[in-house]
Amino acid sequence: MSTSIMHHAALKHRGGAVRVARLLQAAQVAAGLDARFSYELEENDPEALGAETPLVACPEAAAKTGGQRTHPAALARRASELPPDGVTHLHTSSDWPNVLEGLLDSNTASGLVITLHDATPLTGGCAYPLDCPHFPACADPCPRQYPQARLRQAHLRTLLDRLEPLLVSPSSWLAGLARAVLPERHVRVIPNGVPWPDLATLPRKQDARAALGIAPGAKVVLFAAHGGARAAYKSGTAWPAFFSRIASRVPGAVGFAAGGDEAATRNGLTIWPYLDRARLALLMRAADCLVYPTLADNHPLVLLEAAALELPVASFSVGGVPEIVSHGITGLLAPAGHDDALVDHAVSLLTAPALARTMGRNARDQGGKRFSVQRMAADYQKLLGG
Repeated sequence: MSTSIMHHAALKHRGGAVRVARLLQAAQVAAGLDARFSYELEENDPEALGAETPLVACPEAAAKTGGQRTHPAALARRASELPPDGVTHLHTSSDWPNVLEGLLDSNTASGLVITLHDATPLTGGCAYPLDCPHFPACADPCPRQYPQARLRQAHLRTLLDRLEPLLVSPSSWLAGLARAVLPERHVRVIPNGVPWPDLATLPRKQDARAALGIAPGAKVVLFAAHGGARAAYKSGTAWPAFFSRIASRVPGAVGFAAGGDEAATRNGLTIWPYLDRARLALLMRAADCLVYPTLADNHPLVLLEAAALELPVASFSVGGVPEIVSHGITGLLAPAGHDDALVDHAVSLLTAPALARTMGRNARDQGGKRFSVQRMAADYQKLLGG
């Protein structure tokens, strides 16, 4: 295995892809490797929003402050600074064509890994094709108005064919999309992983509620996603409507939404901006269920974090979600777009506490074997020959 690895992402702090990169970087540093982090855009650090003592061990903390801002066109130069057996590990980019073109010209492609956190490197611009009638071949004009979608997709396919990177997908679902676009390329599946805390170190539900000022008998619904209300694929703008329907059927329901850039209260739903990991963990411990009305998803970390904290989930059964949530065992899944069924599932979790507790415990017990950060890091080490 190479002893030098550079992880690269579009953002420095926010989103699941960045966290996966940071987790892997920290695990590799702990193993004695030279693991670096590069990013394109710097935004506010959610870990700096509060001064709470961490409730969940965060192994990426040692590497959190590391990283060097790198323009997509300059990534090849940074990659060339690695030793001859170094590995460039791409997670996300704001400009995939520019990044890949530079690597093609830099002779660093022999140690290239791309983890597909969404479908952007495979399409004419969209993160997920959803029900696009043209996929796997993009068309012009694009029905979602991405400019020159067919040309962009063809260019990306050519670059990927020439670079021949190791392609990884966290979900079998997205791996299938990748194989449809790149039938000659092998795609390995390595599920995401997160820290799996010792329950003895976590607050009890009543203590978490007391810390957040939530009434002991409240029925607490949580919505969470990168981007908050702006998270179109996560139905962010519809969260207040979903909560309103749930609250109309569950007396004492209290709603929280986390992940955006604003703080507000709408229709009884308390909206919080990005939360540091400790605050989000506290909120998850206080909640009765996570409602996740995603329209398309790969292998969302928020579902893994919920499982680690025994929080049952009601979600749409889309993308890689069924690879995490087993319907009726670790959570409840509704068919895509069936809003009534999703609301019914949320109501069931709120009004049947024994059911919710059982599913939460099942999610933690089963997920700990499949979705730990240690397992994820070990799988990538095997991929790289370690």
